[in-house]
Amino acid sequence: MSTDPYRVLQVDRAACPQVIEAAFGALREMALGDASEDAPRRLAELNRAHRVLVDPAARAAVDHQLGSAA
Repeated sequence: MSTDPYRVLQVDRAACPQVIEAAFGALREMALGDASEDAPRRLAELNRAHRVLVDPAARAAVDHQLGSAA
């Protein structure tokens, strides 16, 4: 994933699953209510970031990648 899923969901890297779910839900609702041409892309980006951060193995891989990039 080239885009930082933490930035996409606007959460800290230490965010617990509940915070991730809450952020995803709020941002998803905003994207669903958005009538702009960019809304489908934004919704897809949110969904990808959410899938990564709720999967412990995928999240660990992203954390490792982001740590290496720092």
